[in-house]
Amino acid sequence: MQGEFRLRQIVGGIGHAADVAVAVEAADRDEVVVSPDAFAWLRDVYGPRAVIDRPVNDQLVAEAVEGVRYALARLGRPGGYKVTVMKIVDLPVDTGDGDVKVAAAHAVCIALGIRLEPPPRLTVP
Repeated sequence: MQGEFRLRQIVGGIGHAADVAVAVEAADRDEVVVSPDAFAWLRDVYGPRAVIDRPVNDQLVAEAVEGVRYALARLGRPGGYKVTVMKIVDLPVDTGDGDVKVAAAHAVCIALGIRLEPPPRLTVP
């Protein structure tokens, strides 16, 4: 099962953007893995010599993992899932703290065909 969510939202007059794609499969327990190609899209956009190992990647990966875990913890279903984060897209100007987390949680919901109540959302600090 696969899911992708593109966050494009304005909250408190500030733009928020992120795109996260995941692949989900049944497993004995919940597990989150980030593909080594999660940032390969940078080469598609900026060319084959683009630097994809950026300092910000660690923060974006941590948010994606946190968003996946947020969704999995609220499923209320027995069993587990292995979620592989396939893609993490940020926009330097419009991606802020929490944006990738929200996008990742929604991507998991799309892959599993479920809706969390309340749905993951951005909040104004």
